[in-house]
Amino acid sequence: MSDALPTSDALSRRAFLAQSTLAAVSAVLVSACGDGEIGPTATTDNGTTATGTLTVRLADHPALAMVGVPVRVDPGTAQPRALVRTGANSFAAFSMICTHASCLTNVQGSQFVCPCHGSRFAATGAVLAGPSGAPASSIAPLRALAVTVDQGAGTVRIG
Repeated sequence: MSDALPTSDALSRRAFLAQSTLAAVSAVLVSACGDGEIGPTATTDNGTTATGTLTVRLADHPALAMVGVPVRVDPGTAQPRALVRTGANSFAAFSMICTHASCLTNVQGSQFVCPCHGSRFAATGAVLAGPSGAPASSIAPLRALAVTVDQGAGTVRIG
C-alpha cells in the first residue's frame, strides 16, 4: 500500500492552504490600512481629525503674535507642522519634515534647521542651505499646507 495521498486530497489541501494564506494576508492589510474611511471622521481632544487637519487656537501660541516666526503647533503628532504669521490676518503652514532625508526639523529663531544634515529653511519654507554645505538647489522647499483663518473664533485650520 502506498503512503501517497490521492490526487483530489492533494489539490484540496493546496486550495485550503492558498485560501488560508490569502485570508491571513487580507486580514493583515485591512488592519494596517485602517477602516478605509476617507475624510474627517471625528475630532480628537488635540484638535486633529482622521485626515490630519489641525485647528490651532491662536491664544494658545503667543509667539504667533509676531510676523515671520515659525511656531510648531501640532501636539506631538506623527505630522509635525508649523504655523507662521505672514501678516496682520494671514498665516502660512508647513510640514516640519526635511525634504532631504525626512528628518524632523527644529525651529531656531526664524528658520527651520535639520539636525540630521544641516539643511536650513526660511520661515517661508524656502531652502536657505542644502545638506552639509550642498547647494540650496539640491533639495526642495518645505511642503506648504493649506490654511483657513477664522478671525472670529481666533483659530487657524491646517490641512
